[in-house]
Amino acid sequence: MKKQSETRSPKKSSAGRSLAWTTRNISQTISILLVAYISFYCTDILGMNIGIVGTMLLASKVIDALTDLGAGYLVDRTHTRFGKARPYEVFIIFQWLTTILIFAVPHVGRTMQYVYVFIMYVLANAVCMTALGAADSVYMARAFTNEADRTKTLSITGIFIMVISIVFNIIFPQFVNSAAGATQAGWVKISILIGVPLTLIGVLRFVFVKEVVADDAVVENNDPTEKKQELSVGQSASLLFKNKYALIVIALMFITYFINNMGTINTYYFKYLMGDVGLMSMAGFTALATPVLLIFFPALSKKWGTTKIMRVCFLIGIIGMVIRTIGGQNMTTIMIGTLFATVSVIPISVMINAYLIECMDYGEWVNGTRIEGLIASTSNFAEKLGSALASGAVGLLALVGYDGTLAVQSAAANRAIFGLYNILPLVLYVVMFVLSLVYKMDTIRPQMMEDLAKKHENN
Repeated sequence: MKKQSETRSPKKSSAGRSLAWTTRNISQTISILLVAYISFYCTDILGMNIGIVGTMLLASKVIDALTDLGAGYLVDRTHTRFGKARPYEVFIIFQWLTTILIFAVPHVGRTMQYVYVFIMYVLANAVCMTALGAADSVYMARAFTNEADRTKTLSITGIFIMVISIVFNIIFPQFVNSAAGATQAGWVKISILIGVPLTLIGVLRFVFVKEVVADDAVVENNDPTEKKQELSVGQSASLLFKNKYALIVIALMFITYFINNMGTINTYYFKYLMGDVGLMSMAGFTALATPVLLIFFPALSKKWGTTKIMRVCFLIGIIGMVIRTIGGQNMTTIMIGTLFATVSVIPISVMINAYLIECMDYGEWVNGTRIEGLIASTSNFAEKLGSALASGAVGLLALVGYDGTLAVQSAAANRAIFGLYNILPLVLYVVMFVLSLVYKMDTIRPQMMEDLAKKHENN
């Protein structure tokens, strides 16, 4: 077997592998964006109670808490001929299957419809997204061993995801605003038309991107029956909580995905405060400028460091939300604020695997033991918990008398919608900026990587 220093050598990867890496991210992103409409779909298309829907989506995270951490533990113990993390890519097929089924709510009693939506939502998130998320950064660490390669690959992936997300957010509101978007049959049909081709695209990463780091479980004497000692659940958890930078990144990921998935409130804001859901497309156009930044991200990262870029982006987010809050229903300030807000979440949304991998390195540096699956799965849990709480937050509208069957909402409901759309994100961007000040990875990284390189050479 190759020595660790050889398996973790800074071997450069081809552009083709970087492009192949993007395929599953693209597929999964559209699935997530589509499922983000489930609250609106349930309340305004199926006529379900918004309070029950919000509580139901939030409750699904109790199951997620178990499956996420369990998935990380499982990834750390996976050893196959395809690698450690690569086999979990098959779950993109099942994610799209559950995404389509979640809209195909059967015409049964209302109680059974709630149960059906809950089950499909749990399968999509607690099983499929859990498996994919727990393996993602581990897969990247083992497929791209060169740090510059990772940054390049994540930037390319980010550009594709950003462009596709923007296009989706521009086009899909038009479907919601159309006659087809007012019927369940229309939603089922559109989910199938989107889901089938994207399922095929989603499996391309598994086909073309192999893990190049040898399985750490096999010792150097090339005896496949002799394994390194596996950590217990308690030992793995203890190492995670000793990794302060991993905890900061996990917190930032939770907040980022909470903000990202507040997109549901956008629909309510434009429907009731702006008077036209179709105007969401105009706001979506402003985000077309953000992929340009990702072209320069590798160079900026090399010159300034990822930590400084993170802080600047969070400041931009704060400024954007102040502009949007002051502007109210002014479309110009909404567009400017939305543009700034989109820029602010680029570091965590796009470069999360780079941050997680350096946190894995940091844990190995300070604790002497490397854990991968648990860090990845905990961050995945934070992502989904943030997404769920964002959906659950919409359920708070029930407390102020929101009624999806009314054409005009009460003043209290409109104020709550305004607060969820503007004030809450502003507060969260401030919190993220404060956390970024504590994240000092750029300062310690040179010494950390030098020490780890020496350690691997001696193994």
